Amino acid sequence: MLPEWISEQTAARAAPRRRHTGYLSRSLRDMARVVEDAIFCEQSARRAGFLQRLDARVKLFSVLALAVGATFLHHLPSLLALGVFALAMLLVSRVGLGTVFSRSWWVMPAVFALVAVPSVLSVFVPGDPLVALPWGLSITRQGVASAAVLVTRIAAGMMLALMLALTTRWQELLRAAYTGVTAPFVLVATMMYRYVFVLLRVAENMHLARRARTIVPLDAAQERRWVGGRVGALFLRSRRLSEQVYSAMLARGYRGEPKVLVRHAVGARELAWVLGCAVFLAGILVFDRAVLGEMAW
Repeated sequence: MLPEWISEQTAARAAPRRRHTGYLSRSLRDMARVVEDAIFCEQSARRAGFLQRLDARVKLFSVLALAVGATFLHHLPSLLALGVFALAMLLVSRVGLGTVFSRSWWVMPAVFALVAVPSVLSVFVPGDPLVALPWGLSITRQGVASAAVLVTRIAAGMMLALMLALTTRWQELLRAAYTGVTAPFVLVATMMYRYVFVLLRVAENMHLARRARTIVPLDAAQERRWVGGRVGALFLRSRRLSEQVYSAMLARGYRGEPKVLVRHAVGARELAWVLGCAVFLAGILVFDRAVLGEMAW
């Protein structure tokens, strides 16, 4: 015989529907996106492209030289030539156009709104009016020219940064930046890069474990209390992990100087790249100053 409470007919009660997914779920998606972007960058840096084969130190030096040279360019054609050069090098290195535009050009409207729009107004850059606006304002020809040059310089610098970031593994880039002066900063950045992904994975596993054990979704106040507790637990875990990692480093012979397993040498390919960048930079500077001269654009 079954008890009466088992055989009773009861109406199924559905869990309350939530109007939003919650900031925890959004944070989890953002964490996964960070990991995905970093892994994708590593994958593009591992491809057998032209820039991927170059020594990281040579690439870092050449990109810095081109970025410094961009600050001496004052005309649109020369800045556009620099940006096209960086884009062409990315395409030669088997980095697709979709990757380049998805990682750079989506921020350009915000850059234009914050930087370029104020500079076209007569209150900031007086000059010949092109379009009359209310309250005595106007869009000037000189303002439009300065805004166009400024936005193009930012875009060219962004392309140079992508040329380095998408074709160089993070560890190789840090090793290229390692000198006697930058050693403490590089070592901290190296450990931080590893810790970020470990802690992101731990936080993601915590959230997934809570969701797997939750029948009725929590409200916002309960989620905030849970997040506060997990932040403290994550802090203690990260501190314990850092001590364990440092002890493991000491046990393996670490004495303050990092050791690398693979050493790259500067060869004919790197020398040709440096010579080509030098010729291109010198030519574009001469073109900007001698040929374009006093052009407003």
